[in-house]
Amino acid sequence: MSDLSDEEKAERIKQWWADNGLAIAAGLVLGIGGLFGWNWWSDREETRAQAASEMYQALQVAGQTGQTERAAELADAVIEQGRGTPYRALAWIYRADAAIAQDDIEGAIDALQAARDAAPDRGYRDVFTLRLARKMILAERLDDAEATLADVRSEAFTGLKRELEGDLAHARGDRDRAREHYRAALDAGHSPEYLRLKYEELSV
Repeated sequence: MSDLSDEEKAERIKQWWADNGLAIAAGLVLGIGGLFGWNWWSDREETRAQAASEMYQALQVAGQTGQTERAAELADAVIEQGRGTPYRALAWIYRADAAIAQDDIEGAIDALQAARDAAPDRGYRDVFTLRLARKMILAERLDDAEATLADVRSEAFTGLKRELEGDLAHARGDRDRAREHYRAALDAGHSPEYLRLKYEELSV
């Protein structure tokens, strides 16, 4: 292009813009639109999380002060509006605890299943799964409890998992296997006094 006159250079540039200008402009629009879209989405998610946090705090206060109806309303609101936040799972846990207080074991199981499904990470999921398995054993849903326990794979919960496997075996009438699981739980460092008592009872 260095051998071209100024007029020819200008004409070449004009032609290049005529051929490529629309694509460049479209790319800029899409890029800016994407940036604004991402910022809008981030702000929306942050607003949702903040609102869920405030509702969950209000739920805790209502629960602690005996305002059960208000707490139930707030739990429903967090579950409905707190999608994508950890507060949704915690609201389901509140519902599970409320069902347990009313001796509604099936209601507690349903709520714990929902909490597990809404868990924000694997650690929360394992905690909720262990609670779910315990309630299933109490409800004599033993096959369901066994399948549920199989979903817990974190080594951090090995002791508690083995204890519940012992409870499951005991519920099935297999005292020897229950004792083995209790011993394994103790060996894994899970050693609350009630577990020792359960183990010693089967060792007599």
